[in-house]
Amino acid sequence: MRRILILFGTLLLLGCMQSKNIDEYAYVLDIGVERGTTMPYLVTFVVSVPGGTEEMTVKNAVISAEARSFGEAYETLNASYPSRLSFSRASLLVIGEDLARTGEQEAFLDFAFGKPDLWQNLRVVVAKPPLRDVLTGWLSDADPSLRKIKTAVGDLSARSGLTADAGYSAYLEATQGDRFDAMLAYAGVNEYGLSEDLLGGEAYPYVGGSMLTESLLKTSTAGSAVFDGAKMVGVLDGRHTMEVMMVTDAFRRGELSFATDEGREIRVTLYRMHAPKIRLSKGRAEVLISLEADPYLPESVPMEDAALRTFLEERIKAELSDVFAALRNAHSDAMGFGRFAAQEFSTVSECEQYDWKTAYRTLQVDFSVRVMLSHHPSDPGTE
Repeated sequence: MRRILILFGTLLLLGCMQSKNIDEYAYVLDIGVERGTTMPYLVTFVVSVPGGTEEMTVKNAVISAEARSFGEAYETLNASYPSRLSFSRASLLVIGEDLARTGEQEAFLDFAFGKPDLWQNLRVVVAKPPLRDVLTGWLSDADPSLRKIKTAVGDLSARSGLTADAGYSAYLEATQGDRFDAMLAYAGVNEYGLSEDLLGGEAYPYVGGSMLTESLLKTSTAGSAVFDGAKMVGVLDGRHTMEVMMVTDAFRRGELSFATDEGREIRVTLYRMHAPKIRLSKGRAEVLISLEADPYLPESVPMEDAALRTFLEERIKAELSDVFAALRNAHSDAMGFGRFAAQEFSTVSECEQYDWKTAYRTLQVDFSVRVMLSHHPSDPGTE
């Protein structure tokens, strides 16, 4: 009996030792899906293989396969990769713009991500193919575990307002419901060239709104892709993304510059003061945005405080109206007015029968902006 117990204990110990073999798994960090050539989808993974000791360097690799479904792509890549593939550390889902423009990614995503507990921390972005170049452009010897990339979208959204920040569950809620539309961060390889903004003109929406960037990371994220249901209908640069976020209450801080009639530039850092107040009734919405403005070099601003407040309020109001008009023309409720449609109904059944997407096309919105001037001697965005 003792021999049996000793043998059982030895086998159990060996099993535990094997389960702790860190080299057995390769962790999928990023997932990309775009249109395939011979099959519907080209699926790309960024995988990380940790070393056996703290001194060993983390190894990253980019692998891909064409397939008819996520399951088929996973089985193909798992069979051809030396380590077992694990999704326990997955943090980023990148949808190719070629699929997003047609909504074809929906069939793939419904099948691929049927386990919300596994994907609850997954952020979703849209990027210009080829996604292998986009994903490779995020790799860096300085950040082998991709910790910065995992948090960059959220940090950039909170600190600068230049991009959207949406998780997979929020994306599903937007695309599978009919009360608002998705706005996702937009990414691309820096050297790929110009992209047209939804309001017209050209910008580099994935490198800060107007600048071509050369850096250690060849891929940047800024601006946003906006949707009508499951279909992407346009791109907003960083400035216009920031203004949409002022309405959705996702905005925290950001910097804008305005030109006066005399051609002088006024640059201010804006801070959210209160949640936006939104009322929707009988085809018309009223929106009140409250902001705190910190002028850059206030002594050089060519107007008194009262005139500056009025100037900023009028300019921001005008830009909000322009962005909304462009979104409405594209049938995208990225500002989320459909969330307030329930205010018009006294029963749940009436609300459920209401065709918001049709009503949205004729929605009229009155924007009001209140600005309070201040000065922040310690600006965390420039430290």
